[in-house]
Amino acid sequence: MHEPDDPVERAAGDGAARAAGPSESDTVLALMSRHRSVRSFTPDPVDDSTVERALRAAQCAATSSWVQAYHLLQVTDPAERGAIADLAGGQPQITEAGAFFVVCADERRHRLVAARAKAPHVPCPESFVIALVDASLFAQNLCLAFEAQGLGTCYIGGIRNDLPRLDGILELPEGVLPLFGLCVGTPAADPGTRPRLPVRAVWSKQRYPQDDTMLEAIDEHDADASAYYGLRGKPTRNWSGGVLRKYAIDPRPNVGPYYASKGARLSGEDGAAESGGAP
Repeated sequence: MHEPDDPVERAAGDGAARAAGPSESDTVLALMSRHRSVRSFTPDPVDDSTVERALRAAQCAATSSWVQAYHLLQVTDPAERGAIADLAGGQPQITEAGAFFVVCADERRHRLVAARAKAPHVPCPESFVIALVDASLFAQNLCLAFEAQGLGTCYIGGIRNDLPRLDGILELPEGVLPLFGLCVGTPAADPGTRPRLPVRAVWSKQRYPQDDTMLEAIDEHDADASAYYGLRGKPTRNWSGGVLRKYAIDPRPNVGPYYASKGARLSGEDGAAESGGAP
């Protein structure tokens, strides 16, 4: 059986409970369920007070052992934003949005602490994963905080198309690892929300679902995705087709080598302790 088409309706839950009026949790869940990637913005700037308000809320995201391994770099120079838009594949929202940020995993801050204390710092795959997770949790909290203030957001994975070029533009020090961009601003149009996988495809108890069960859920999602695309003039598309296209090749083979060049450890090798100063 298909779930309700409206994600806000799904999030709001039982109709009897809603009859008494929306609770605080209903409001939060509805906000989360309205998320959409906005790619068309008005030229209105996002002021610093709005950014700081969102940032302070985003910092309350969960963080492994309180290490807070992330950094938000706002790019304000129009020429630099234009260069980033170009390397990201010509995405105009990078230059048009009221604000543009690069979300970074930050291992440098911890190296500075160790260097000042003349203590060892051992880079390892675990520290890299911690930084990736911390930065991602922070970024999603940040998006929610901006959206709660009536703004639209759009993640930009295309900055990883040419990380060495991005590095040259932003002059990033070792240990600061750019993960994705983030456009924020006033939406010029509402693109709507995309359907998501059935809950049973992403939630199970005790064990991962059997393959046939998962494929049934995928078929259901493909039907929903086909209907979504059909309304937008692309009736032959579905979710599985997009997956097949995306994972048929390695689109960014230089991502791993770039992060390694910035001091990340992607394997268990070469994990010797560093001390005496951050490079």
